Amino acid sequence: MDVSRALAFVFDDEEWLGKVLLTAVISLVPVFGPFALGGYVIAVVRNVMASSSRPLPHWEEPGRYFADGLKFCAATLVYALPLLILICPVAMSWLLPLIGGDDSEATTALLGVSGAITVLLGCLGASYGLFYALLTPVLQIRYAETGEIRACLRPGTAIRFLLDNFGRILMVLLVQTLVGLLVTVVFGGVFGVLAFIPLCGQVLAGVGALLLLPVGVWLVVVSGHLYGQIGREAGVTALSG
Repeated sequence: MDVSRALAFVFDDEEWLGKVLLTAVISLVPVFGPFALGGYVIAVVRNVMASSSRPLPHWEEPGRYFADGLKFCAATLVYALPLLILICPVAMSWLLPLIGGDDSEATTALLGVSGAITVLLGCLGASYGLFYALLTPVLQIRYAETGEIRACLRPGTAIRFLLDNFGRILMVLLVQTLVGLLVTVVFGGVFGVLAFIPLCGQVLAGVGALLLLPVGVWLVVVSGHLYGQIGREAGVTALSG
């Protein structure tokens, strides 16, 4: 796993600035933008798995990127359903104390039951959320390989791939978390300092806020590069254009 390569590959492309800025602008388009960005990241995954010397794609197939992003989102939503299901009983448990009415003892008891349900299901939700976070790179690799939703909807195959590549996937999640935190701290510190400068600082802070868009694009394509490395090292063949 070459983390330094993933962090720097964007800047090795002679056209990186134009590509990143265009991607940032497109991502702002309502409905189309977020899905197209997701498909663009999948294209990065495919290019890395194919050992392309310039993995950062051009926007030559926006329709394909949108379709890929939409289908991949649909696949991931299927795996997110257990989290949504867990939310319902937690929300319902918050209503239990109302049943007690004016009976303080009953209300107190029901509050305890509500708290216990919330803690129990919260722990289950957190555990599944971690599993979901680990599984998402696998699903992205599987989709990049086949271009089909059904390839993502084979939990047995996905879990086997996760277990076989657990160390790499965990490392990617850690890198994503650390880089995200670093970017947050740096930009938060800069904006905090600029906020104390009258007028000029506020203008500069506004300009700096715009920089968050291309930085966000960089973060997601870095993730795509890391996912592509996992797929390539696992011997996965990417779907060709």
